[in-house]
Amino acid sequence: MKIASLDSAELGSLENLLSSYIAEKTAVALSALIGEPVGHVVTKTRTGLGEIQDVRNHTKDLALCCVFLHGGGDIRLGILYSIPERDAKMIAAKLLCLESVETLDDLGKSAVSEVGNIMSGSFFNALSDHTGLKVDLSTPGFAMAPFSSLFDPIVSKFVPAEGDIMTEVEFSCKGSGIRVHMLIIQDPENARKLLGRKG
Repeated sequence: MKIASLDSAELGSLENLLSSYIAEKTAVALSALIGEPVGHVVTKTRTGLGEIQDVRNHTKDLALCCVFLHGGGDIRLGILYSIPERDAKMIAAKLLCLESVETLDDLGKSAVSEVGNIMSGSFFNALSDHTGLKVDLSTPGFAMAPFSSLFDPIVSKFVPAEGDIMTEVEFSCKGSGIRVHMLIIQDPENARKLLGRKG
């Protein structure tokens, strides 16, 4: 049985709820990791993979570092982080206590993956604190390629594509200008479960 998509009021409530969790712990975690203030803005919440086409077009020629993982248990969510290569190198340098990183070797990639892992853990901790829902995180995956070649294969692992709800979040670091894009992916059933348990 197909679950009806969220209406505009539900999408707005979901966006506000996710933003509150991000403000409470996720932006704080990123700030602590890189040692500078971090702001965030929820840019869009949409239904359906087709609606995300402009993201793919906008970034189709950029080499991005992508960290992806999913949460299971009481609620299923997929999270995909995409970071411009220049910014990923800056993050790796900060975490490895280096002046700069010229290329992302295995150690640098591991550092960037760990940032995604910690950010996701903080997000799910906030979610669990407010809803009581338990989430089991997968091991983070890492890939480096243009976003257009990564999006569909990665997203298809999280939830069925039909009617997926995607919330885009942009993090910006005040000093370095580092940018991190976060995409939260879920289906209507899990989104309504989250809305029903908010507190």
